[in-house]
Amino acid sequence: MDHDQHERVEFAPTSGRLTAVVTVVLGVAAVVLAVLVPEGYPPAVGTGGVLAIVLAWAAALRPRVWLEGPWLVLRGMFSSVHLPLAAVQSLVVQQVLVATVADKRYANPAVGRTRFRAMRRARTTRDLTMTAVPGEGWQPDQGADYADFVEERIQEAVRAARAAEGRAGKRAAAGEAAPAVVRREPAWVPIALVPAATLLFVASIWF
Repeated sequence: MDHDQHERVEFAPTSGRLTAVVTVVLGVAAVVLAVLVPEGYPPAVGTGGVLAIVLAWAAALRPRVWLEGPWLVLRGMFSSVHLPLAAVQSLVVQQVLVATVADKRYANPAVGRTRFRAMRRARTTRDLTMTAVPGEGWQPDQGADYADFVEERIQEAVRAARAAEGRAGKRAAAGEAAPAVVRREPAWVPIALVPAATLLFVASIWF
């Protein structure tokens, strides 16, 4: 499958969602109890619930992975990293997704395998460098899972981006040169909410 340099492909998260949702539900319950029954529950119960909700959302529900044009986007807890596909040296999905650009590793927990499946699947040098082998590809009838699909889909996009970069002369002449620098965009909402919720919880304990 060829990667459309203008399309956006989002991948469903596979890791930590259930635990995060349960944490959010318990956090909401703690806040409700602290508000409705203040004489039975100290303020720390409510503020602890708020902190649990914020941390569950930022650490487990917010992270996502998607392809956007010539970029692989990894949205994490406090920032979103845009990796130029043509510069990705390796891409593997184990317990977390790990991409390497300019010998620097970028990890994202949104897509991953269970510890058992990650240990069962050995990674070779060819896997890590994404060297294409004729006739190989993602085969859904060979015990593959969604993490296999994500890994193969992104690797296909990387190969397509590398091929497109080989025609850089034509693209440069047309003013369509591919990006070559990793971009990191801070996520100001979780950056503000996590410390604020933490301070609120600590203050409710001490005062």
